[in-house]
Amino acid sequence: MRRIVVKLGGSVITKKHEGVREVDQKVLDILSSEISRALKESALQVLIVHGAGPYGHVPAKKYGLAEGFKSVDQIPGIVETRLGMEELNRIVVSSLANAGVNAVAFQPSAAIMLDDGRINDFDVSIVRKMLELRLVPVGYGDVLTDVRTGFKILSGDQLTAYLAKMIGADLVVMVGDYDGVFEGEPGESEQIKELTRGNIDSFEFGAGKGADVTGGFKRKLEELLELADAGIATRIVSGREKDFLYDSLVVRKEHGTLVKK
Repeated sequence: MRRIVVKLGGSVITKKHEGVREVDQKVLDILSSEISRALKESALQVLIVHGAGPYGHVPAKKYGLAEGFKSVDQIPGIVETRLGMEELNRIVVSSLANAGVNAVAFQPSAAIMLDDGRINDFDVSIVRKMLELRLVPVGYGDVLTDVRTGFKILSGDQLTAYLAKMIGADLVVMVGDYDGVFEGEPGESEQIKELTRGNIDSFEFGAGKGADVTGGFKRKLEELLELADAGIATRIVSGREKDFLYDSLVVRKEHGTLVKK
């Protein structure tokens, strides 16, 4: 049975570009239905991580949470960010469940300790057991307790890469606004079919790749290259194109960009 980690980008499941705390329900429900179809048709174990969009990035930026503890004035920001992420997680899990997926939430802030922004302590056996039970765990990036800095932001990308390694995933599928990675701005430059450590320095990437409190596009690619070093490939596809996620899950067609060793 193949194990796949799916990352649903915050920019594709929320109206992030509009800066409002609102889910793009139509897109989310379509992606949920594609995951449901794939699970019914193929022998898969799927783990899902979703991004934050305005639910997490707006309060995290407002209170400077990515910098760690500086002042007690930041503490209300932890509450606001976690409430926002729990709300978004509930909406994502509900969409999946309504599509027939046995989705269950798991709260990273209750199970993970960071060390200067990197995962330090996490009992992944809980997630493994969920998968064995044919459940679909749904986690997310959030503000977490940190042994060095008091608290720090755990990005959904770091969580995705970490979990993929720890559960021995066969593939990671990153779902975003665009079909893969482009040399410049999407729609104005060539799509890159494959990315490796050997060729990444030959490309000049566009600046408009959703910079946010978690490090944006550059940090995302580094997480994926580290994952490739461990032998786990990642396919980056559009969540706005019909069946691109489904095709990637059942290995029917190749879309987007493949990040590999």
